[in-house]
Amino acid sequence: MKVKVYAPAFASFQHLDDDSSMKLPEGATLNDVFRRLKIPLPLRPFLVYTVNYEKAGLNTPLNNGDVVSFLTPLAGG
Repeated sequence: MKVKVYAPAFASFQHLDDDSSMKLPEGATLNDVFRRLKIPLPLRPFLVYTVNYEKAGLNTPLNNGDVVSFLTPLAGG
């Protein structure tokens, strides 16, 4: 299956294709996306992650065509 991923800047982009999509096996969860993006464990509590624009948990199952977004709630300026 294929999901669209809006990854944070500090993620690894090696598993994303040119249109920011990621291929995953059937039954994959949001945690699988975290692992493929190699998001450092200490930074995970500072992210809000959504599936299809709704807040999700790490065990949220993914479906073909889902949109996964990562947001940083803290910003400086």
